[in-house]
Formats: sequence, structure tokens, C-alpha cells
Amino acid sequence: MSSTQLQSAPPRTPPQQQHRRRRLTTNASHYILWALSLIVIVGSVVPVVAASLWSTPLYETGGHLTWDNFQTLLTDRSWWTAVTNSILFAALNTVGSIVVGVACAVFLTRTDIPGRRVLTTLLLVPIALPGLVLIIGWAAMWTPAGFASSWLQTNTPLSMPVNLYSIPGMAMVAMSVASPTVFLLCRGTLLSIDPSLEDAARTSGASPLRSLLTVSLPLMRPAIVNAALLVFALSMEVLGLPLILGFSSKISLISTYLYDHWVNDSQQGLVSAGAVFLLVAVSGLLVLRNRLVGDTARFNTTTGKPTGVRTLQLGAWRWAATAAIALFLLVFVAVPLAGVVMTAFTSILSPFISPWSVLTLDNFSAVLDNSLYTNSITNSLLIAGIGGAVTTIVIAVLSVVAHRSAFRFRGSLQQGMLWPRMMPALVTGMAFFWSFALLDRSGALRTSLWGIGIAFAVRSLALGYSAFYPALAGIGADLDNAARTSGATWWKTMRTIVFRLVTPAMGASFVLLFVAMLNDAEPAVFLVTDKTPVLGLTMLQLAATSIGGTVAALGVIQMVITSLVLGAGRALLGVRPRA
Repeated sequence: MSSTQLQSAPPRTPPQQQHRRRRLTTNASHYILWALSLIVIVGSVVPVVAASLWSTPLYETGGHLTWDNFQTLLTDRSWWTAVTNSILFAALNTVGSIVVGVACAVFLTRTDIPGRRVLTTLLLVPIALPGLVLIIGWAAMWTPAGFASSWLQTNTPLSMPVNLYSIPGMAMVAMSVASPTVFLLCRGTLLSIDPSLEDAARTSGASPLRSLLTVSLPLMRPAIVNAALLVFALSMEVLGLPLILGFSSKISLISTYLYDHWVNDSQQGLVSAGAVFLLVAVSGLLVLRNRLVGDTARFNTTTGKPTGVRTLQLGAWRWAATAAIALFLLVFVAVPLAGVVMTAFTSILSPFISPWSVLTLDNFSAVLDNSLYTNSITNSLLIAGIGGAVTTIVIAVLSVVAHRSAFRFRGSLQQGMLWPRMMPALVTGMAFFWSFALLDRSGALRTSLWGIGIAFAVRSLALGYSAFYPALAGIGADLDNAARTSGATWWKTMRTIVFRLVTPAMGASFVLLFVAMLNDAEPAVFLVTDKTPVLGLTMLQLAATSIGGTVAALGVIQMVITSLVLGAGRALLGVRPRA
């Protein structure tokens, strides 16, 4: 009779101790990632505050704590003029953008006007293209001596009613970019409202128009408030628009005040104090937003999933509504874009000379023959390509720690990734300038493309996170639990399951980051050198002196690159422009 010899199994670590050891290792990595990310994202602001309270630049020895920078700032009449102009500009831009954006959202989403799909696509074009390109187009076409305004005055009884070299004129230009953002935010809310609520009002005797105004529009209050405060905050930090259109009229905003005193006067402590003021103002807007909106649950509908979108029948008025929206798009989008292209491909743009008789490629030859311009394009492509890829990976890693782990400080990591959205671009650039000045005394990092890339990456972090997180939130936790019960560590679970499932979302995030980092300019003001020019800032500085064929050619190149990247992203990954 055979016997089976039993062998003792090798000693194993008790499951509880093994789980504890793995958990400790995972937690340690989470703490390291949390600390590094918050230091880079949020901690970079600390040197700006320190520079505003120090008597000498931080890279110099000596110095002491002082309030002189703030005292000089608050007693400067030109500073208060810039603040007043900025508030007026932001208010005009906000009011106009809200009126146009909300109206377009209602008409293009809830009415039966013809051509809604085409009009919606054209309305979103300014979001997909670099903002500086539109500004150049406005300057070429709608300034008092512009092609379109001069043609109207010569051939028709019409004329441009607003002078672009004024605060109302600059606000009108800003509306071409801000109103599509308002449209997107309000359109999403309108699509989510259950039409049965309006049906209930209709059964009580309300007309279709009254049910829309009394039921659906009040439910849009959070979206309208968010859009208004977002537009107002972005208006406070805009630099390219006042630098191009406000310079000739000596109109100074907060951004141009800081830019001028940094570049021309080298008053770095004063500028740091102004940056702190701007940061506090934008932070206050977020607090105001929370108080105005209050409990967002008051605006939620509880009737379940909407069954469809009801369209309001406008009758004969639908053609008038279509004509009004088409006229807006013609003046605010089509004509400026045509102006950029016409300026780039002609030797001179004048309503008294046929553009077909002065067609030329000399402007593009001038760009390709100038090392400054070619280096700017190359550097921006490198920053956008490498920086966008690295930032995408960082966003993916931080997102799974913030949303797929039991890390105790994951909430602060979520808020930290959204922090750059509220930090003005000029403050971001200044923050990294002072951080590099303190940590990199040799200046090797600050004067390299890596320094600019880090600033651009932090600036665009919230955008990439907003594109990535919805896909991550759509993956059920049961997949994680199944892998963990099979013995996989937390990091192995993320690497082998979650990251593979969110690969399309990472691709979408990369496309949006690439476009944002390619077109960014403001953070580079404090970091760029003669050896590290970037496309956005080079165009901004060139456009600030003159709107000629060369800067228009650069704008066309920038527009083509952006369109190709977004087109490829949409074809491969379904990426669409979004706020």
C-alpha cells in the first residue's frame, strides 16, 4: 500500500502583517506625492508673498521685512487708475458675455431656429483657437483704420459703433472669447433640466415662452453665477488685449501695470505686491461665488432622468433669431479670422486695394528666415509635446491617489489640482520666477525650457484634470476590489486595470494640454530669455508694437497647428473644445 508523504509548506508571512507592510509602502508613496505636488502647485505662491514683503529682490543678499512695497503701490495714482480700468473692463465684458452667452444657449438649445448645429460649431471656434489670433484679427479689421471698418465707411452708411482703442472696445473684443464659454456652461444646464417641469407649468396655463423664463432660467442660476465670476476673474488678468489695443490710448489695466513695471522699471517688489493684490481679489471672487450660489441642491430636479429636450416653436421669429446670431458670428468671429488670413497673405491690407492684386508669401518667408521666430515655434512645440505628455502622466497619478485611494489627505489633493484655475497667469509666472531664484541660484533651471515648461504645466493642470477626471469617475470600484482580493497591490491595480481603462481620457487630456501650453504666453513673461523664446510671448511682444504681416503669419501658423492637433484629437479620441 502506497503512502503519501506530507511536506510542510514554507513559512508565510501572516496576511495581516503582509497587508500592513504593503499598506505602509503605499501610504508612504502617497505622502511623498501629496507633499511634492502641493509644494509645486500651491507652495510656489509663498515666494511671491515673501518678495512683496522684502526690501530687496530675493536673489540678492541682505534686505529686511518691510511694508514699503505695499505702501508705494497703494499711494501710486497710476495703480488705482489701472484697478478702476480693470474693474470697468471686467464688468463690461462680463455683462455682455452673459447676455450673449445665455441668449445663444437658449436659442440654440431650446428653440427651433434653423441651422442650430452649424451656428453652434461656429460659436465655439474662438475657444478652440488661440485668443491672441482673434485679437490680431480684430485689430486688422475693426480698428478705426482697419480694413472692414474703413470699407463700411467708404461704401455704406454704416460704421463700427465702438472704438476698439477704448475700454468698451476692448470689452467687445473679449466677448468674442468669453461668450462661447458662457454658452457652454449654460447649455449643459439647459440640457440637464427635465422637460416635465416645463410641462407642469404649461398645464397650469403658462405659455411656452413663460414656462421657459419662469422654470428653466431660474434653474440656470448656478451656471450663470459661475460663468459670470469666471469671466470676471479672467478679465482681471488678461494681458494681450490691453497691451495691443490699450497701448495707443494709454489705457492701463492691472496686468499691463505689472508688466510695464517689471519689464521697463524693474520694480520687482512693487510688482510682487500687485500680484498678491490680484491673487487675493481672484480668491475673493471664489468666496463670493460660494455665497451667491449657496446650496446647489436647491437647483436640482428630482424627477429622474430627462426624457428629452423640448424645443420652443418661434414661428416667423425663428428667422430673425437666426439672422441675429449669424450677424454676431460674422462680426465677432468670421471677419477677425478673415483679417488674420488676409493680413498674412498680402503685402498690404487696404480697402482701396484689391487683396487679390497684392497676394504674397513674403510674410511666411520672413518668419522662416528669422531664427527668433523659428526658435519660438520649435521651443513651443517641445514644451507642448514633452510637457503635455509628462503633465498628463502626473495628472493621472495624482488623480488616482485623490479619487481611488484611502489616503487621508486626498481631499486637499483634489483642491490642489484645481488651485491653478483661480491663480492668474501672471502670478503663476512670477511665482516660479521667485521659486527658481531661491532654489536655483545658478539660474540654470529658470533660464531653460524646463523652467518655462514647469510653469506652463502648473498653469494648465486644472484643464487637464477636468478632462481626465470624468472618465476616472466612470470606472466602478468593484474592479479595484476584485484585483485587490486576488493579491494585487494598490499600485499594481492602478497600473494594470485603471490606467488601461482611462487611456483614451489620458489622450484627450494630452491634446488639450498640448494646445494650452502651445498658446500660453503670460507665465513666460517672467521666465523667458533671449535663448528660450516661446511662440505665444513672441507674438504678444511683436503685436504690441505693430500689427503687420509677420505677426499675422505667425498667427496663421499657430492657428494651423492648433487646428491640426484638435482635429487629430477629435478624430482619434473624440476630443472637443470645452471650457
